[in-house]
Formats: sequence, C-alpha cells, structure tokens
Amino acid sequence: MHHYHRLQELLNTHPVGAPKSEEFIEILRILFKPEEVELALLLDFKLKKANEIAKQAGISQEEVMQRFEAMADRGVILAKRVEGEPAYALLPNYPGLFEYPIMRGGDSDTQARLAELWQAYYMKHMAAELSLANPPWLRVLPAEEALTEDFEILPFEIASQMMAKTKKIALANCPCRVTEKKCSKPIDVCLSFDGAADFLAERGIAREISLDEAREVLKRAEEAGLVHTGSNNRNNLLFICNCCPCCCHMLRLVTEHNYPNGLAKSSYLARIDAPECIGCGICAEERCPVKAIEMIEDIAVLNNDRCIGCGLCVSKCPTNAISLVKRDDYEFPPETVRELSDRVARNKETKRGK
Repeated sequence: MHHYHRLQELLNTHPVGAPKSEEFIEILRILFKPEEVELALLLDFKLKKANEIAKQAGISQEEVMQRFEAMADRGVILAKRVEGEPAYALLPNYPGLFEYPIMRGGDSDTQARLAELWQAYYMKHMAAELSLANPPWLRVLPAEEALTEDFEILPFEIASQMMAKTKKIALANCPCRVTEKKCSKPIDVCLSFDGAADFLAERGIAREISLDEAREVLKRAEEAGLVHTGSNNRNNLLFICNCCPCCCHMLRLVTEHNYPNGLAKSSYLARIDAPECIGCGICAEERCPVKAIEMIEDIAVLNNDRCIGCGLCVSKCPTNAISLVKRDDYEFPPETVRELSDRVARNKETKRGK
C-alpha cells in the first residue's frame, strides 16, 4: 500500500494535481499492478529512456520494456521513442489517467468501478483542484457556424483551422459521458492531435482519422449542442473535447460547481436582438449549456457574465436574433502548453502561500 501513496504524491507534483484520497489510492490500485508500482516511481513527467530506467532499477532493459509496454497498452503511462529508443513518462490525471483507460474500455466490472471512483474523487477533491488553475486548462472554441466575417477572427479560435495544422488526428470516445451516463449525446467525439494522437492510435485507445472526418465530428457535435473545448494555448492543440454540461468534468466546473472561471471563455459573447426574438425559447431551453439565457416576458435575455461564447445558441435561432460579438475583456491564452503549465504551477504556489 505504501508504494501507491508514494505514487499519488509523485502524481500530485504535476500542475494538474492529484490530491490525496482513499478513492484515488483505489484508482491507482486498479490501474497499476503491485509489481508495477515500484517501477512507475522511477518515472516522472518527462520522457526517460528505457536503458536509463533499467540502470536505475538494476534489471535488464528487456524486463523494463516488457513491464512498461504493458502499462502503456493499458493507457496508464506514456510511451514514445526518443532518438530512436523507447522512452516512458508518467501521465497526469488530465489528460491521461482519467481518460485513457476509460477510452480503452475493457472488463465491464472494472470500468464500472473506475467510473464510480472517478466520480466520487472528482466531486470530493478533483473539481476544486482543477478550479485552481489560472489560466484555466481548457478554453471554449466557438461553433464555426456562428462565426461571421464581421469581425477579425483569431486564427487559434477556429477549430477546423487549428486541426488543419496538425499532422495526425485520432478519435476516441468521451470518457466523461462513458462514465457519467447522464445524457444521450454522442460519445465518439474526442479528438487528439499529433503526439497524443500517435500514442493513442498506436495503442488502440483511439483510431486515426482524416481531417475531413474530424470536421464532420465538429459538425455533429455542434448539431448535438456540445461545446468545443481545447487546451488553453494558442498553438499546437493537444486535443478538442466536445462537452456536455451534465457529464464533462471541465464544463461542470462552470455549470455545477460554480467556478465561473473554471473554463476560459472564447473571445465572443452572444448578443440578442430583442425586436427579432419571437420567444420560442430554443436558445434558453435547448442550446445554452451554461444557463446564460433566460426567457423574461417571452423575450430571450442574456447574462453576459455567464456566457462562455460557444455560439451554440446562434445556429438554431429561427429568426437570426442572436449573433456573436467580440468581448472587450478577452484574455489571450498562453502561446504553448508548456507556458500554460508553468503559469498554472506558479499561480498555484502563490495562491497556496508557498
């Protein structure tokens, strides 16, 4: 048991966090076999070559690879090649330990228990931990159907353009909807790119798809009322999730846990042209994921502070009474994932008074 606690402490050094709890220790016991934990403790979040780990562990490189390859196949550690040699690293809780084993599927009893444990862990500890991220880990990408030429569109806000810059795209099932089962929205809408896509496709956790197929995924998601969210950086997107307000861990920070800044908003805000509104209520009742619109005397009224700028209300308005306009107070995301992680880590330390 001792080793699982040490692994939790090691995982907690990542800026995403992995707070201590009985549920998380049990998650680790399911994900890592007892004979694997000691080896996993030799890893950190930077890739380490198999031959270096073998020297550290005092065992053969073949044995190291055999064990780590089995772990990578289950999606509990990262495996890549560095200078042509196999190398391994720990995965953070998000994206990683939560998503990949669930995406992989497997024994239904184990999956059901993992779902139960992650839900309890998220509610008791992890949601509060994720909410501490400043800047937030994820940002909203507006629905492309809602964008017009009236404004200068920031290139990093157009999901399909960001995807077009990537070399590889992979598609997997949404782990949040798989575990929560609170709605019937599509689940095969989780997109990953480049390095993450390589790893997930190679291990059979996701399947490689074309750019055209990925664009179709975005269209399906918009039609179903799912919010596009991506890693909160300007270049080299890691992934695009398509989130529902009832299941998805990051969007629920806003909808359920009342952390309005748990997700970075897009640079847009919905605007309602009251004279054009016919009071159908589609925007308020069916499309807005964060309850930013309410019907007052049969007219749709927007709460600007709640609006995340997803644009889902725009595309289904029968009279085109809603449009997206530029926000005045938009905060540009960090350039890279590394910069995002560094800023989150620094701000967490300041917040906790370290």
